[in-house]
Amino acid sequence: MLERLPDPLEMETASEGSFVRVEYAVRLDFYIDGIRLTDEFMVVPNLSEPALIGATTMQKWKIKLDFEHDQVVVDPRVTRMKLI
Repeated sequence: MLERLPDPLEMETASEGSFVRVEYAVRLDFYIDGIRLTDEFMVVPNLSEPALIGATTMQKWKIKLDFEHDQVVVDPRVTRMKLI
């Protein structure tokens, strides 16, 4: 379900001096190698790709890029709950 941001964001694009207005976010499940992950995504109009996973999400879920083998790697242990 789309949620309207209480304070819309103005984000700069890869084109210097060009900005887009982000007014909505959505919480989604997504899967990498059958591992279910979840995060909040900003809804950005007119992207060249359907979805982009940012650095914060990659750090949160310990997603690594293996450029040598052209793979995305997720350690399945990240989905385990740790009780301290």
